[in-house]
Amino acid sequence: MLKNIGIIGDSIAHGYYDEKDLGWFTRLGKIILENHSDTYLFNNMSQSGDNIADTTNRAIFEVLSRHFDLILVNTGINDLRRRKNSDLQLDFSEGARIMYWNKLFDILALTKAKIVVLDLTPVIENRYTEQASLIRYNSDIERYNQIIKEICNQKNINFFARYDKWKNRNLDILYKDATHPNSKGHQIMAEEVYDYLEQNKVL
Repeated sequence: MLKNIGIIGDSIAHGYYDEKDLGWFTRLGKIILENHSDTYLFNNMSQSGDNIADTTNRAIFEVLSRHFDLILVNTGINDLRRRKNSDLQLDFSEGARIMYWNKLFDILALTKAKIVVLDLTPVIENRYTEQASLIRYNSDIERYNQIIKEICNQKNINFFARYDKWKNRNLDILYKDATHPNSKGHQIMAEEVYDYLEQNKVL
């Protein structure tokens, strides 16, 4: 049976900084094909730099134009840029982010596909250089993950929480920069997502 799996999100979902040019979604596809006899198609609709508004708008054109059995959502880190040592408002207010997440889920509901949302993984704050004008803080990520989780619970959407496990790992050997995983990090992400999909009988 042919099954179509798609992902929509930002640079981490797109596979940015995977030295082997695969990314965790492509790596996930290889694991699925090695362990399942069904025929699968994989569509990566992610774009580096996208925020939740971009992802929502992209879903209208990319997701609704295809038939999907499963859609993974991995976005949000670009909503949390803040000036270093600043309490100024984020690029997106909390209310705006909530509005866009609800709109995104309304769009995805039109596909009848199963939906799995991945939380945001932590950043290495001390890797942002002194010259960096914008930084992301883990405290903002923790708050945002809770917001996304609450919306998923309200809409009965699968939410895969990884943050606590990742913050206790040695990110210095798993990240290319402050935000993006390297090849090792992408491989771990792929394996964890596969295990989640299997355990929750989503595949």
